[in-house]
Amino acid sequence: MKIKMSNYPTNPDYGGGVYRRRVRLVNSAGQVCGELEDDCHGFRVQLQHDGSVVTGVSGSALRVPMSTCGQAIKPLQALVGIALDAPLPEVVASVRPRGNCTHWLDLALLALAHARRDDAERIYDVEVDDQAADSSPARAEVFLDGESVHRWMLDGTTVVKPQAFAGNPMLKGFSAWANKAFDGDEREAALLLSKGFFVALSRRFDMSNSSGQSALEHTNMRGACYTYSEGVMERAVRNHDVVRDFSATPEQLLTFR
Repeated sequence: MKIKMSNYPTNPDYGGGVYRRRVRLVNSAGQVCGELEDDCHGFRVQLQHDGSVVTGVSGSALRVPMSTCGQAIKPLQALVGIALDAPLPEVVASVRPRGNCTHWLDLALLALAHARRDDAERIYDVEVDDQAADSSPARAEVFLDGESVHRWMLDGTTVVKPQAFAGNPMLKGFSAWANKAFDGDEREAALLLSKGFFVALSRRFDMSNSSGQSALEHTNMRGACYTYSEGVMERAVRNHDVVRDFSATPEQLLTFR
């Protein structure tokens, strides 16, 4: 399956690398700290709570693609007052996902789920291999605290192995089948893998010379998130030097260099 994305030039180095995303969640008294880093993003969020409801949300946009991404801490304030045990559909209905930064919101929702656990810390690692030129299946894998939870082989955006999940999509329609197939930590890990896979597609493109480019040039993204919402995308431009390749340096993840 041919994957289309944007009007960026293709990345000449694509084909032998690995997309990596690491998420760390740390519980402390009345607070969860969440951190996320991958090729294109570096975020931190602090979720304060009183044991029953969220009492405060703060965070840092440490490395982001667009000049306006850091302003998306404001819509995250909709989480204040949310019960820690609120069902996910209720939470999502309260925060307007398309009015938020997708990745910052995902991290905040993971922090909210972690607030209900006794675990002091958990670390997720997502790895998605570049798809080879011969179109042979590529590996997509997610680890929880160093242990593999899901290891799938993909043809384009479709799972081909293991056989039990063959034919299922990684993007549109993913939640429908994954929510039926998994629960608990396996479901959370699967959703993380799908989110990471979506960002991994950006490795196919060379964005190194696009600093200063207006968000208005990305008409296919209109309405997708905070930066591409009306009144924001008109002033949003692409930041300089924000892409990293962690293929051979996973130890650098969450150092935010």
